[in-house]
Amino acid sequence: MTHPDPQLIEQALTAVGALRGSAVEHEERYRGLIDAAHPTHRAGATNLLHYLAVRQRDIRDLQRQLASLGLSSLGRLERCALSSLDAVLRALDALAGRPGTRPPGAYPTSFDSGESTLEDHARALLGEGRPGRQTRVMVTLPGDARKRDLKRLLEAGMDVARINCSKGDAGEWAGLIERLRSASRETGFACRVLCDIAGPNPRVSKIAGGPARVAIPASGGKPQLWLCKDLKELKKARAAARDAGADEVAAVGCTIPEVVDDLRPGHRVFYDDGRLGGTVKLVADGAALVEVDFAREGGVKLKPGKGLNFPDSELGIPPLTPKDLEDLDFIARRADMVGLSFVRAPSDVERLQAELASRGAAHLGLVLKIETTAAFRQLPRLLLTAMRSERVGVMLARGDMAVEMGFVRLAEVQEELLWLCEAALVPAIWATQVLESLNKTGVPTRGEVTDAAMSSRAECVMLNQGENIVATVDFVVDVLQRMHEHQDKKRALMRPLSVSRLD
Repeated sequence: MTHPDPQLIEQALTAVGALRGSAVEHEERYRGLIDAAHPTHRAGATNLLHYLAVRQRDIRDLQRQLASLGLSSLGRLERCALSSLDAVLRALDALAGRPGTRPPGAYPTSFDSGESTLEDHARALLGEGRPGRQTRVMVTLPGDARKRDLKRLLEAGMDVARINCSKGDAGEWAGLIERLRSASRETGFACRVLCDIAGPNPRVSKIAGGPARVAIPASGGKPQLWLCKDLKELKKARAAARDAGADEVAAVGCTIPEVVDDLRPGHRVFYDDGRLGGTVKLVADGAALVEVDFAREGGVKLKPGKGLNFPDSELGIPPLTPKDLEDLDFIARRADMVGLSFVRAPSDVERLQAELASRGAAHLGLVLKIETTAAFRQLPRLLLTAMRSERVGVMLARGDMAVEMGFVRLAEVQEELLWLCEAALVPAIWATQVLESLNKTGVPTRGEVTDAAMSSRAECVMLNQGENIVATVDFVVDVLQRMHEHQDKKRALMRPLSVSRLD
């Protein structure tokens, strides 16, 4: 009989013990963040700090050693970081012939309590959900949705209704919510309401001069365009940049002119969900000259109202616009939760929390929409700040993230977002273009079916409005119910497989 190598066991004990020490040290170092959290979230805040300490190290070699010893390789410690480390240490003690030498510890979460606490938080924010699936379904509703259509959505499986406050007004939203509440009573299906405030979302305001369509010429040259605080001042900018040969190129204004002040040479600029992208070449007199690096085949037409992204720029703009503050007056009275769009820093979260408290609405659920590079980089701090509120969630707004970070990084980034939310015991919402082809055309693509199956790892999946939205809800509910039998977050569930039989 072959026995484990004692030296390997001792090496693993030392390495796992060091991880445990760093987790405890991290907790003590940031004790103030735990104490500031709402009592409901203190266990999650503590566990998040433990998890972050472990993830600051590269433990891949240690994982291989533990697996070779037949032990947990620490690949699923999100919900219970410290207790998972101690479970491995006790197993290593037993292999080293020293069982029972490690006294049981006090943990913020265990495997069971972490799972149940996360589900408690999901229920508090998103509602009870439906039997047979853990993942709720959220649907973005048009302002003119009819009551009979809302009843069909509820019967198909809608658990949360989303209102996009960048469209419509308070009167329209009030009528929609009234019809939804009535449909909910008549069908017997409860439905929470999320109102997304628009936030400081820079868009194209006006266009002047030059061609309205921008395309990369066959010669391979790079076209240019101006981004201006005020198109009336374009002549000054052109005069200051005459040597750049940019006199006759198109110029666009921005709905938030102040962002131009924060641009620097080398910063990237994206237009219309990344259909066109470029780099700031120079900044002069309230305008930035952008050299276009790529554009969709056939060119991209410049239009007012299209979005602008600035992933490299630290934008010194307030997190809440005057319209947002006005919309919060309505949301505080009528909604169940509020979505904070284009959050960038913990101070943005604090500002929203203060505004809700001033309206007597601190009880509302708070959903952080992670859609910028800045938000992703600050996610742990954003989570810990948001956890001062009683009900908290995170929306993975993957469309803007893909634009800002690149499609190559999207799969990696969405995984990390899910891991950190689970470690914080905060529900996650999987969003942006889920089953978009099915919703618009009635036929899904193979790729988006896989994407829908991946959404079962979140506590909620969001669908956009579309011509086939009821059928899309039916479809995603079927997928979620099937995946519920096979997958729990990162853990595969080994139910019996009919295909496993040979006779």
